[in-house]
Amino acid sequence: MKALKKMKMKWQNGSKESLAKKTSYAIGVVVVVCMLIIVVISASMSGVFLTNSIQREFEEIAGKNGLTVQSIIDTASNTASSMQTFIETEYDDYAKNGYSGETEKSALYNVKLQRVNKDIENFILNTAWFTVADSDDISGIGVFFEQGAFDPAVKDYSLYVSEDDAKAKTCQSYGAYADYSSNDYYKKTAESKKAYFTNPYTENGVKMITASYPIVYNDEVQGVITVDINIKNFSQLECDTDKYPTMYVDIFTDDSTFVYDSEDEDAYYGKKLTDVLDAKQYAKIQKGIDTGKSFAVNTRRDNGSQVSRFYTPITAGEQTWWAVSVLNKSDLNKNTVKLVVIMVIISTLSIVLIVKMASSQLFKNIKPIEKVVAASQQLRTGDFNIEIRAESEDEIGKLSEAFSDAAGTLRGIIHDLKDVLQQMADNDFAIAPAVEYPGDFESIKQSLFAVVSDLSNTLSEINIVSEQVAANAENISEGAQSLTEGATDQASSVEELQATISNVSEEVGQNAEHARAANEMAQNVGDEITNTNISMQQVVEAMEVINNTSMQINSIISSIDDIASQTNLLALNASIEAARAGEAGKGFAVVATQVGELATQSAEAARNSTELIANTIQAVEQGKNLVDEAAGKLVVAAGKTNDLVENIGKITTASENQADALSQLLLAADQIAAVVQENTAMAEESSASSEELAAQAAKLKELIDVFNLYQGQNQ
Repeated sequence: MKALKKMKMKWQNGSKESLAKKTSYAIGVVVVVCMLIIVVISASMSGVFLTNSIQREFEEIAGKNGLTVQSIIDTASNTASSMQTFIETEYDDYAKNGYSGETEKSALYNVKLQRVNKDIENFILNTAWFTVADSDDISGIGVFFEQGAFDPAVKDYSLYVSEDDAKAKTCQSYGAYADYSSNDYYKKTAESKKAYFTNPYTENGVKMITASYPIVYNDEVQGVITVDINIKNFSQLECDTDKYPTMYVDIFTDDSTFVYDSEDEDAYYGKKLTDVLDAKQYAKIQKGIDTGKSFAVNTRRDNGSQVSRFYTPITAGEQTWWAVSVLNKSDLNKNTVKLVVIMVIISTLSIVLIVKMASSQLFKNIKPIEKVVAASQQLRTGDFNIEIRAESEDEIGKLSEAFSDAAGTLRGIIHDLKDVLQQMADNDFAIAPAVEYPGDFESIKQSLFAVVSDLSNTLSEINIVSEQVAANAENISEGAQSLTEGATDQASSVEELQATISNVSEEVGQNAEHARAANEMAQNVGDEITNTNISMQQVVEAMEVINNTSMQINSIISSIDDIASQTNLLALNASIEAARAGEAGKGFAVVATQVGELATQSAEAARNSTELIANTIQAVEQGKNLVDEAAGKLVVAAGKTNDLVENIGKITTASENQADALSQLLLAADQIAAVVQENTAMAEESSASSEELAAQAAKLKELIDVFNLYQGQNQ
């Protein structure tokens, strides 16, 4: 573990160590960890396997002990069964053939027995003598009959053969029926008609149990056969050994009464298991007992030590007894612990040896990687002049060769990219790759030439747009020039209109003054009327001139509106082309926007001028009508001088109305003049903007003409 921690610390703190060392440390840590895991798992599995193996072995021992006890009980059962069978056979023969009349003296009683009963007695004695003498497990056999059931000559027939009797070929009576019929071995067997095993008891200093079997014929109990088993015979059971020094054996009846304990025959003899174990531990055992099958359970002894108990069922007549082999857990697991310790020691030595050998071989194999590391550091400085000679044909040699080839490929690609970028810097977009771009580098080439193609296409479009902008700017300039000229003519016409209206206004004023003074000048009516008529004619002519001029102004304003619409359209087209030009067309876009705004303002001013001129024409028409009316009245006045005075008031009123109308005409003419001035300024501004736009377009085309554009060469 210390070596593992040392290698781990070196690996964690060895940022400046070589790859071989760090890899060896890492591999060492991994190997150690893996080996430890393998050791732990192997030890655990081996321990479990060994424990299970020992457990199985111990279960076999427990099973053998159970079979030994079962064999003892089976000997008793077989003895009783053979007697029962013989008795039944003889009774059947007697029932079939009847009484033969022969008698023979009993070996036990001083009486003569019927021949069939004498045969039964002989069989019982011979079987008992042989069994007791031949078997160390059986200490005595008894046969007890119901009163008068055996032979009419013997009312209370009982026979018992002990070990001494078996040797001497003798037997003894167990007394009268009243002496043995009240004992459990007889009473319970006769009542149940089933085999019965007594709890352990002591008789004449001998610990024993008695197995009782009923003698039944025609479903009637004729008597009971007993087999006494000496408990000391259980000492032949396999108990403590050199291998398992803590092992001992217990024999229990079906009610958990101790029959035998190999550790101390007297300590628990006749006691119940509940007297030894607490309720919790007894409940665990009772749960297994209830299954009626072999089972194992772990409990604690009085001294606190853990033990494993292996229970084997024993059939004792109608009862189930248990042979229990007990072993301390420490004794059970000691071999497992030894195995684990040995495996850990062997594994630790193996780990150290493996790590040492692996590290040495790893240093040797990884050493060539240092050249690759040096080459990578050279690459980091931007030096691609790398050549690494492979010293082996393994993966590291292939790595060195591949690294050298990769450096050469990168070097060629970088040189090619440098040449391509230099061509682009020299305004030459007609380029093609000089080397092959392998693998993912192909996407770099595709991206580069996609950029070249896009730039070329963009510049070509900008060139085309610049030419269109230049042409449109020229058209705008020409339109602005025409607009300026029209505005100048319009201004002249408006000035003439203003002058005419001023003259008419003065004349109308004079007419009003004349009308006011008409009473004073009645004697000069004829001359004044004539003069007035002439003046009226002049006014009519002036009105005609104003009307014609207004019509011309209206036509000019229509032309201005058309020019403004065309200018606005051109500005819109210029904005679109400027947007296509990108960054190079931003200045042109601003100019196009200003031109469009000027065109919009010109159109608005033209519309306003049109409205004012329409009002002027309407006023002129009204004035003309008034003047015509006044002229008519003057003509009538010439013919009717007598009515002159009466009509002077009317003339005065008409003159005042003319004066108001002429004032309105003068105001409208002033508004027209302002609009014309504004149109003139806008036309001059539009002309200047178009000239600037044409200059920028020419400059843009001049810049683009410098480039040798990409024409879609094969990549």
